Amino acid sequence: MSEPSADEPVPAEVGVALAAADAAAAGKHEEPPNRHFWSHLFNVLVLVGGGIALAVMMHQLGWANAREVFEDVGGWFILILGLDLVGMGLDAAAIHAFMQPESRMVSYWKVFAAQASGRAINIFVPGGVVGEATKITMLVSQAPRDRVLSAIVLFNLATFYISVAILIIGVPITTFAVDLPHELAVVIWIGLAILIALVVALAVIIRRGAIDTVMTTLRGLRVISKERATKWKTQLAQLDRHLKDLHSAENPGNRRALVLLLISRVVAWTSTIVVLAAVGLHLRPMLIIGVLSVGVLISWISAVVPLGLGIADGSNYALFGALGSAGADGVFVTLLNRARTLAIALLGLAIMALAHTSNHTTVKRRHREYVRRTAQNAKIISG
Repeated sequence: MSEPSADEPVPAEVGVALAAADAAAAGKHEEPPNRHFWSHLFNVLVLVGGGIALAVMMHQLGWANAREVFEDVGGWFILILGLDLVGMGLDAAAIHAFMQPESRMVSYWKVFAAQASGRAINIFVPGGVVGEATKITMLVSQAPRDRVLSAIVLFNLATFYISVAILIIGVPITTFAVDLPHELAVVIWIGLAILIALVVALAVIIRRGAIDTVMTTLRGLRVISKERATKWKTQLAQLDRHLKDLHSAENPGNRRALVLLLISRVVAWTSTIVVLAAVGLHLRPMLIIGVLSVGVLISWISAVVPLGLGIADGSNYALFGALGSAGADGVFVTLLNRARTLAIALLGLAIMALAHTSNHTTVKRRHREYVRRTAQNAKIISG
């Protein structure tokens, strides 16, 4: 992301942060750096767990199957992987934009590393909770926790809204134009209905105040005490305000992020079309629409298990057969998507290891510098 020019006014929050940084550098006011021990421990455990999960997945899928996929698609795989990395970069840029005005406090490459790491972990842990937590723990030492948390939540909400909008258009076209198997059609319509209901519910809750609504509900169910509900509401009030920004779109950073997400979706669709071309399928409009809508919904439903093992295969076999291609093509597309997913996971874990090591080293160096300066100041005062 480009930095604002020197002529642009600096937002008040950023001005305060920069002034504090200058004062600290001059030794006027200095506080001990936060070493984020628990974040460090969490990231180490997640990294180790992700590495083990990757090895297990590769063993289950079999090296012979992976080698067969690579041999069949040849150089197409490099292009597909390149498009996936471009999409990941655009997603990271969107998160960085959502962090305005505090985005100046963290470099784009640190956000990219967090996004790559979280995406890798989400591949192995259904639900996305651990992956999103990984992104947060990798960024909280760089920017305020509320802004980091809200940026990632806004990114997920905006991505979800855009994806569901595409499904609302593509799924009815596919189901009415193509004779899908009855069981698959029922699952698709139920899944779409649930998604639409979820989008409406999220929009209403966010407008009312997501944190306030959740705390009030938990208090009403007597899950938490009145005192704790009040405390959490106060602590998370800033997050509520950030979330409402997505619907108002008054923040210029949000508008930029939404444009980046739209471009990212176009890149993702292009990548999917390249996958179909790599398999050797005739790129008919109905095939593309079906894969980009019903195919995506199938991948979401099958995400209840890592890589959709046992679910995506049969569903795509039926889908591709209904779309006028061989069912075996659907199975091969599923295998190819798993291969690219595992490649992204491998790159993500490698990036996570490098980024975490670099960040941990930086924090330790800042801590040593703080100890040195504290001892030096004490010596000057006592002397």
